[in-house]
Amino acid sequence: MNDMNDADRAILDHFLHIRGKTIEMLGRASQELLDQTPEAEQHPLRWQFAHISSGIDWWMQHVMCDGLGSSRDFASAKDEILSELAASRDRLVSFFSAESGQPMGRCYKLSDEKETEGGLAEWVGRDRVLYLTAHELHHLGRAELALWQFGTTDLPDFP
Repeated sequence: MNDMNDADRAILDHFLHIRGKTIEMLGRASQELLDQTPEAEQHPLRWQFAHISSGIDWWMQHVMCDGLGSSRDFASAKDEILSELAASRDRLVSFFSAESGQPMGRCYKLSDEKETEGGLAEWVGRDRVLYLTAHELHHLGRAELALWQFGTTDLPDFP
């Protein structure tokens, strides 16, 4: 990331900071808590963390077309989810920091009828990194609320 412009570097640094908080929060949760379904949720807590990782894999394959394949089935074991979070972090950062950060300014297209209601959607790379960071924060907030519901008080400080 050395030759990347300062704004794009700050975007990736922010993503890395948030991903670090996600990994830290998951690391503090027991497998027993991860298997519980919080009030007003449809999925067990582990789903929030697995969804964060698989979401990045989906975008990297279907929109950025990085050639590294599709996301796997959602992991259920804590150590598997931690590994997947680290792998999706590295996948995103490696892709967008390549070529002195040029992928951050490129336009990416998706023409999947299911995803775009028959149209064509276009995004700039840095916009997708910002979107994926915001998406992660959304699910991280849901996970934090669930952990509070379960009585956990040992949570990482945000942001």
